[in-house]
Amino acid sequence: MSVIVISKYLGIFDGVQQESMKVPGDQFIQWRADLFKLCRLQRLMAFVLAVRAAFSLITLFSLFTLFASAFWAEIAAARDTRDGRDPEAVEWLERISKASRDLPYTGVFVHQTLDNSSTSRVTHMLDRQGVEHEKIEALDGPLREIIRRNEEMFCYQPDLKTVRLDRRATGRFFPSLITGNPKAVAENYRVKMGPVERIAGFDCQWIFLEPKDEMRYAQKLCAEMGTGLLLRARTYNDRNQMLEQFMFTQLDVSGSVAKLSLKSRYEQSPGWQRDYSVKSPTADTDTGWIVKNLPAGFKKVMEMVRSLTGQTQPISHLVFSDGLSHVSVFAEPSAVPGKVTASGASDDAPTTFAIRTVADYQVTVMGEVPLATVQLIADGVSRRGRQ
Repeated sequence: MSVIVISKYLGIFDGVQQESMKVPGDQFIQWRADLFKLCRLQRLMAFVLAVRAAFSLITLFSLFTLFASAFWAEIAAARDTRDGRDPEAVEWLERISKASRDLPYTGVFVHQTLDNSSTSRVTHMLDRQGVEHEKIEALDGPLREIIRRNEEMFCYQPDLKTVRLDRRATGRFFPSLITGNPKAVAENYRVKMGPVERIAGFDCQWIFLEPKDEMRYAQKLCAEMGTGLLLRARTYNDRNQMLEQFMFTQLDVSGSVAKLSLKSRYEQSPGWQRDYSVKSPTADTDTGWIVKNLPAGFKKVMEMVRSLTGQTQPISHLVFSDGLSHVSVFAEPSAVPGKVTASGASDDAPTTFAIRTVADYQVTVMGEVPLATVQLIADGVSRRGRQ
């Protein structure tokens, strides 16, 4: 329509130029002013249309960027899930690890294997200086107490009137079963969300950890929905048979824990002896032993030297872990001439072992892992600088 109008005005203008003597001057001036106004209007409309087109392109680009970001985020999430790293499940592992360290709690738990069970009481707190305190009391069987301050442990044995100094890395302690970086743990397991169950009066979220190889057992962890504290843990072999279970039967996470309740009842008892079989219980010691070709995810977490009663030579002790499973390597002077090779599994627990001779030493490897794992690690043990 604008083109037609402009053409009309141009035609009149041309006619006026041709017949200027027939058109009054005032009318000609008015036509020319109207024409200039119309041209300015046309340019303004063109500018508006150009701006609208530019904004449309910007909007389309923004929408494209938004949808592309969402698309790649979904692709990344799908890749994580396909690789066994469900982001929500990994976040739960982080909550479980943090809760076992940071929360004050006290409770009674049962430890079950294929043929045996034991009951213990655990009391735990983190003080204002960031020091972790824990007390574990055996409620059946021989009297035992473990007092822990960070990585240092005092193991009280009333029947022997002996307190032994040791390191936390030498064992598994419920509910602090995740000892490594949860994201690193997830690299070696397919971590998945499970159902919600009620345990010991608490709503509990199951997390399933399926091993990506044959070097570790499957794990199922159930954490309290509100705090993330681990309430139940199960270990399964490759035939889906349950080998081990920890489970709270009583738990209190409602208030603070007094430091007095974390002291041993035997601490001030007279006549007790201290067992210093572990040299430098709070620091690593270079033993001269190494392990080559470790299974994926396993790293050395401790190295120490032990002196045992009746042994003239110290025993080297190394501990390796993938953040959830632990393997101990012991090396001691061999008392039997010639090469010794043996391996097997305990009858009532997920513990396996392998024994071999390295030079003049007997090497024993044991841990809560499949038999193939301890055999592989035993084959890789050597003295530094030797094959």
